[in-house]
Amino acid sequence: MSNRVCCVFVKLIVFSVLVILLGATGCSSGRASGSTTGSTGGTTNAAGVTGITGGTAGMIGSPGGGDAGGVVVEAGGMATESACDPLMPKPITLGAVVGVGQDAAGTLYVDAENGIFVSESGELIRQYVTGAGQSGSNEFIFTFESPGSDASSARNLLVETQGSTASAMALGPAGSRAFLGQSDAGVVLLTLVDPATVSGMTLVNTPNLISYVGDVANGDVVLATVPMNSDSTSSDGGLSIFYGPPSDVAQRTITAFEESMSGNGTVTFLVDGTPYVLAFGMVGAPDAGTFGVFTLEGLTPQGGAQMAVTLRSPTPTAAPAGLSFTCLP
Repeated sequence: MSNRVCCVFVKLIVFSVLVILLGATGCSSGRASGSTTGSTGGTTNAAGVTGITGGTAGMIGSPGGGDAGGVVVEAGGMATESACDPLMPKPITLGAVVGVGQDAAGTLYVDAENGIFVSESGELIRQYVTGAGQSGSNEFIFTFESPGSDASSARNLLVETQGSTASAMALGPAGSRAFLGQSDAGVVLLTLVDPATVSGMTLVNTPNLISYVGDVANGDVVLATVPMNSDSTSSDGGLSIFYGPPSDVAQRTITAFEESMSGNGTVTFLVDGTPYVLAFGMVGAPDAGTFGVFTLEGLTPQGGAQMAVTLRSPTPTAAPAGLSFTCLP
């Protein structure tokens, strides 16, 4: 399957807290060949097998991070952190444009290497891609919804290609698994326009989402975020860890991540050069289902004693009040 269908995480964390509280992390576009199975859908490949793969949420180690105090020491030198919103997305480019379709109202729909975009008020807004499918090497479906909307806004973008360029595009109902030409029910053809039409337009990326927030026994706070759409430029999906006292919750360098099939594991990050190991896992609880419920089991600095961490529930959807964050450049 082409990885423009779905750049799902190579490693998947099967905890209900991330799937239920965070929701499915979307797919992004990209081009390659092979076969991938999504955690919420079937398998598709370039040999003609048709299927739909859904996005997945997960917690994977990330190379980004830093130390508190405004100055971050990295292997290659020093970088200065600055105050930030941890949910603010990083800048994005379109990458190679596969096709641009326009509806009767003049709205543009863009299938590009780095995602699905829709025009609004002169900007291109990256969409939350919740699933994708492929038939053969030239028929694609992307199920998407506007960031901040619920699933009722979901639609399919249908794309047929010749080589690496769209030869036809259409909108279809989100519940359909029909590719272009297989069914006309609910399908609205788009007029192909020159990709140069979107050149120079301002791009708006999808935001980051909070995976969890924990209060540490020493008074510090730990917060984890992942992109709404998985980061196709990262091998880990784009997890970030923030840790520190409420007045300086700083992005941290993640150095290791381990997780078992049962959902128990650790993530290691640096605080002033000292490794801190955050343990997490699934525990049984009434009405918790097969996997149990997610918990933070403790935070241990190298050479120190384990500190208890209390998971905040429900998981916040916005950066918690009373916390000041700093991010890496």
